[in-house]
Amino acid sequence: MVNWNSWLRRTVFTFLALFFLAYLVPGLSAFTVTHLLLVSLLSAFLATVGENVILADTPAKKSVLFFAVVGLTIYFYAFVFMRERLSLVGVVLAAVLISVLDYFSQAQVGADTGRGVTIEDNTEPNEDNTEPNPEHQE
Repeated sequence: MVNWNSWLRRTVFTFLALFFLAYLVPGLSAFTVTHLLLVSLLSAFLATVGENVILADTPAKKSVLFFAVVGLTIYFYAFVFMRERLSLVGVVLAAVLISVLDYFSQAQVGADTGRGVTIEDNTEPNEDNTEPNPEHQE
């Protein structure tokens, strides 16, 4: 089953990071907003599905997988669909930034769920402190 919350969070982080890095990294400036949206959707989906296949269960494993998927997706998407050859330094920089953002967001989500307290009322009434039944008194 695909974790849609993780997919949406990763899509947003990838899009925003690539959008701002397009101004700083020369190779990434070839991406238009449409290409950025497609790359972020594709990389987030592939990483989320890849977690289920590889059974990545810790945030560190998920971030390493996301780093590899984002880097490969950005590079090959630009090469195949846009006919651009991006520099590996720019792609690695983008992938590192995106995977670090994802790692810290996973840690925050994990901390929030760890603090959640569920209260289950499965306690039995204390028989010692019950009042005696007047019908059974002699």
